[in-house]
Amino acid sequence: MLYQRILTAIPLAIFVIWMIFFQPTSVFLYFVLFIVLISGYEWAKLSGITSFALRCVFAVVIALLTWAIHQYADNHVDWIIMLAAVSWLAITVYLKLSEPSAVSTSFSPTKLASSFIILPAAALAMRDIHGMELLSGGQGAEWLFYALSLVWVADIGAYFSGKNFGKHKLAPHISPGKTIEGLAGGVIATSLYTLAAAYYFELGMEKTFLLVLLSIVVTLISVSGDLFFSFLKREAGLKDSGRILPGHGGILDRIDSVLAAMPVFIVGYNWLIAPAVL
Repeated sequence: MLYQRILTAIPLAIFVIWMIFFQPTSVFLYFVLFIVLISGYEWAKLSGITSFALRCVFAVVIALLTWAIHQYADNHVDWIIMLAAVSWLAITVYLKLSEPSAVSTSFSPTKLASSFIILPAAALAMRDIHGMELLSGGQGAEWLFYALSLVWVADIGAYFSGKNFGKHKLAPHISPGKTIEGLAGGVIATSLYTLAAAYYFELGMEKTFLLVLLSIVVTLISVSGDLFFSFLKREAGLKDSGRILPGHGGILDRIDSVLAAMPVFIVGYNWLIAPAVL
């Protein structure tokens, strides 16, 4: 299984890096729309849609909606992203207070409806980060890679910290393997990583402090994204959201944390960091 995961992860990582650094935002957006398409199919499955045809229809609808917002409602994108960021804060509280219901294959309109905010907002947030050349001195791709790699670094830090020091369960009713010590390790790892990133982006001391603060918030919210989809999978009685990635499961299994992190990152960047790079 580990060998299969590595064989899938390496070419996938190379392709994503190539898309980020060597393709214009217009091309990168269509790559993201393709991810939204597959994610929509898997989300429909988690929401209890059993028909293959209806899942495909929903996938096309959510991808077209994202494209339509980009094409015809770009002036409202900031509000959509802000709504998603606030929604993830609400989801974090909800996950703390709730437990998964008994396994059910019944259709849930509420679960399906949440995708209309979360998927377009995350896709357009990544588009905005990648395309913010004027605000970041031509470093939009670098900022997007940093934002995405925050999630990866947090996962690595949490894994090693949790494996070696984990004793106290973070959310045993949702994901028994996650621990408070693992979360702390993820926060420490992303904080140290952010110090290196701040040096690369040539930020002053004040902005470095703010970026570290933002990285902590993004790390915490990324965990909420992971837990949210674990919550949905538990209620649907599924181990993985799909099987498109050998050894990894579905697309949502790989981008659950990213979906939560990207809207929060771009909101925090615009508020706290952007004035430093004008």
